[in-house]
Amino acid sequence: MAGAFIQPYLTTRCMNQQNHIAIVDDHSMFRKGLGILIDLFPTYKVTLSAAGGDDFIRQLKDTLLPDIVLIDIAMPGMDGYTLCAWVRANHPSIRTLALSTMDSEVSIIRMFNAGARGYLHKDAEPAELKLAFEEVMAYGYYFHEAMTRKLFRHPAADPVEEATGAVK
Repeated sequence: MAGAFIQPYLTTRCMNQQNHIAIVDDHSMFRKGLGILIDLFPTYKVTLSAAGGDDFIRQLKDTLLPDIVLIDIAMPGMDGYTLCAWVRANHPSIRTLALSTMDSEVSIIRMFNAGARGYLHKDAEPAELKLAFEEVMAYGYYFHEAMTRKLFRHPAADPVEEATGAVK
């Protein structure tokens, strides 16, 4: 019954206040264009833009903690898996969303194991990005239907075993 009282609070909170977003991607034009798009969403503002994991950590010391960090996976230096795990260990209140062209089951599972709260493909529509922000702020996670189907189909090889090295 407590959830009935908490959910309206969370939804109202994420819709009425400015949510701070960080983008971590090594492609400058993509990062800047995405920042312009996000700033068009009424309750979201990009407050940190970093070219990689080390750059993000360095900038984070001088700014307000973001509510959400969009993290590319394949970056030089510190990759997205490592950065996501660092954020989870050092700032667990920050929600992380993977944003990548990589869409293999292993990549998705590795990002969730590192602490990602959701996973978006870089060819997603702006409305899906906004929905991901809203859901991760209100519910803590974002699961796209196509990604969920991909993870829960019955592949010949077990992606969890491949991603974690665990054998059943």
